[in-house]
This record gives sequence, structure tokens and C-alpha cells, in this order.
Amino acid sequence: MKGTLLAVMAVATLALAPKIASAQSVTISCETENFCVADASGFSYDTLSWHADTSGTGAIFPANCTNQNFCSFYCLSYPGTFSMTVNYSLNGQIIGSATAQARCVGEVT
Repeated sequence: MKGTLLAVMAVATLALAPKIASAQSVTISCETENFCVADASGFSYDTLSWHADTSGTGAIFPANCTNQNFCSFYCLSYPGTFSMTVNYSLNGQIIGSATAQARCVGEVT
């Protein structure tokens, strides 16, 4: 009887435990000069934002990258590398993020 009661309690506890629907991942790739691309899988988001630490470079961003899965840039005066971070947010809270090194060179025509 005691074993049956413990088994029922264990099943009830498992039934009330939160469930995880799918795996979440964020990837960013900046393998191409002057260009980064990001991807998110396994969750919903309402905002995708990019942040660059361009210290030491003359990075120019010709377009707003917000809510785009890619971001382009170029460096006319000071080429180099810098950190690029992509953040996926839902209702103002960051739910996924990734960072990569981006290589910035002169404008590609």
C-alpha cells in the first residue's frame, strides 16, 4: 500500500512539472567581410537588435539593422575587427543572444 501511494504521488508530481516544448538556440555568423547574419530557432520573439563594439574601427552602418536577420557595414578610414552581438527579445526581455567577431573593410561596390 505504501509503495502504491508513493507511485501515485510521483505521477502527480510529474504531471504538475513544467514542460519544455523545444530547444532554443541563437547563431550569428560574420564569416563574410562587412556582413553578419543571425538565426534563432525554437522560440518566438518580437524584436531582433544588433549591437556593435566598433572601438578602433571606422565602422559605418548604412542601414538600420533592427528586426533584420542580417546587418551590413563597412570601414573606409579604419578597417579592423570588432564584436557584433545579436539579441532576440520578447516583450522587452532578452531571450537569446550570440556574439561573433566581425571583419570590417572598405566599402564593397
